[in-house]
Amino acid sequence: MNPREGIMRFFSTLTICGCLAMAVATASGCVSISAPKWPWSKPDPAATAEAKLEGELGEDAEGDVISSEFISGDQGTPWELLKGKNIQKGWKKMTGRGPNEQVARLALAGADALYREGEYSKAIAKYKVVIDRWPDSAIEEDAMWQLAECYFFTDQYPKAEDSYDELVRKYANTRYLDRIAQRQFVIGDYWLKLDQKHGYWTLVPNVIDRSRPLFDTHGRALKTFDHVRINSPRGSLADDSLMAQGNAHFLRRQWLDADYFYGLLRSEYPDSDFLLEAHLLGLQSKLRSYQGPAYEGGVLDEAEILADQTLVQFPDQLAGDDEQRLMKTRARIAEQQATRHFNRASFYEKGEHYAAARIYYGLVARDYSTTSLGPEALAKLDGMQGLEDVSDNPFPTLTAFLNPDSLKEAELDAMAEAEVTEAVADRGQAETTTAGLPGGMSPR
Repeated sequence: MNPREGIMRFFSTLTICGCLAMAVATASGCVSISAPKWPWSKPDPAATAEAKLEGELGEDAEGDVISSEFISGDQGTPWELLKGKNIQKGWKKMTGRGPNEQVARLALAGADALYREGEYSKAIAKYKVVIDRWPDSAIEEDAMWQLAECYFFTDQYPKAEDSYDELVRKYANTRYLDRIAQRQFVIGDYWLKLDQKHGYWTLVPNVIDRSRPLFDTHGRALKTFDHVRINSPRGSLADDSLMAQGNAHFLRRQWLDADYFYGLLRSEYPDSDFLLEAHLLGLQSKLRSYQGPAYEGGVLDEAEILADQTLVQFPDQLAGDDEQRLMKTRARIAEQQATRHFNRASFYEKGEHYAAARIYYGLVARDYSTTSLGPEALAKLDGMQGLEDVSDNPFPTLTAFLNPDSLKEAELDAMAEAEVTEAVADRGQAETTTAGLPGGMSPR
């Protein structure tokens, strides 16, 4: 094949595809094609109901869109008509099953009648007809809500939750938003309680109980709470959902995850009724995630700040017992902080880096004098007076030349040591003065 023949074949192929697309676009106006009926297929209840409705409507059922409320999407070049969903829409239109408001309204009336009679299973098929025949409309919105309600009242909670979430995704400002949040919260809470009672295995499929998910009941419950908060972030149940998620992780000893949700509640919902509980449980989560003085102590610093913040922010809400427990927790945090600094000081002391050791012993003596290590840190400081660091650098001049920042670091260390030493001395003088006053009064 020469190049000219290849080009001619390419353009002939394009011409054939274009004709095919135009045929799909115009077929509905030229000929009426009946839907194929395969002898081995079972009758669809929804299709049967739809056919009955269309028979009652007469000629109008076979017409095109009869209301300006529906606006068909994906209108463009003929190539757009070759997309899967557009082919499906075109096929439905050619077979008389395209968008039709009258069919949808009649189906909605019939479905609502069944719903009021408690025939939820029968109503499901008709609500699906409504959604299929008049999309992107207020009629579809109502049908989607009622369909989700039918799943809810027949205990098909996974399908109900999916349907509620699909409704919010398509109609973000739906008038059913508050009721959807209530339904989803109830479903999530139910799944959590089921999982806490039975302890379902994540990877074992559920093929019996249609009221819970196929896999991972616990994870699906947490995802449902996410839907409550994300779909309605300023709704009345948004903070409830965060609290439920935090508690679920807390009961599973997943301290970091629990701390995350408690912290999110504190930052995003400062007016929540759960604010005090989020502080107290968040504090416990931080302390339980702390692994000891040999590990990173950032979470302990956060716990110290949160404890002080709780004491200041809730002076009237803390009952006597709660306040006492919080004070004990605060003292325990101080003891752990003192241990971290004391161990670091001991490490530097053993390496004969006395300047660094004096800094950390000074921190213990200054900030944690009431702990068991406070007096010992003072004694260590007294014993290291006049001791000079033993340098392990064989070429200090070369190091200072190649790394000028090392001199600045040494200066900063000296300043820090002097500051801590001065603060410790001032504190010791103040304590001595206080001890000399009658009745233990503090000096003014």
